[in-house]
Amino acid sequence: MKKVVISTLGLALMTSSLYAGVCSDKLKYDFTFYGAEDKSYVVTKNTFKTVTSNFPSEKLLNATLNIDAFSIDTSADLNNGAAKWPAAMVTVRNNNISNNFFKLFEKDAGKVDVKIVKIVANSMDVEFKMNGVTKVIPFAYKTEGDTIKATGKLDVLAFGVDKAWAQFSAVCKSFHHGKSWNEININFEVPASCK
Repeated sequence: MKKVVISTLGLALMTSSLYAGVCSDKLKYDFTFYGAEDKSYVVTKNTFKTVTSNFPSEKLLNATLNIDAFSIDTSADLNNGAAKWPAAMVTVRNNNISNNFFKLFEKDAGKVDVKIVKIVANSMDVEFKMNGVTKVIPFAYKTEGDTIKATGKLDVLAFGVDKAWAQFSAVCKSFHHGKSWNEININFEVPASCK
């Protein structure tokens, strides 16, 4: 009986991995955050460690991304203006974002849901839901070889997170050289076959 249960679990895991598909497996995304009045403090390639993606019929339209925002990962870029942060700073940054921003959402703390709702030539509409607020953000995209690359700008204050943002900005004021910009740049790419 034990072997049957283990075999069944193994088969289920293999099937779910196969079901994920090329689009989910090849999805790459990141976002860029800015600090300082002149935006000279730049942190690139930020991601999340815990994300679930779904591409119905292996296509971008209606694809979803469910993000556990508490799993923020800022480790890819340790630049601090002209210098570098020590590696230990990653934990401080991740905790500051989680504890002083995402945990302070009034609704659905730490949860970000994303869905691609419309695709036309060179642009798409991407729906974001945070703090119980849903907004559609325009993204531009282009096909480079066998890859679709998309970019968009998201204003976090559009999601009713003013108090959380004020707390985050206050805690990070010295780290961010006096200013935390509420608009972030988002990038993602998938194989062109996912269009």
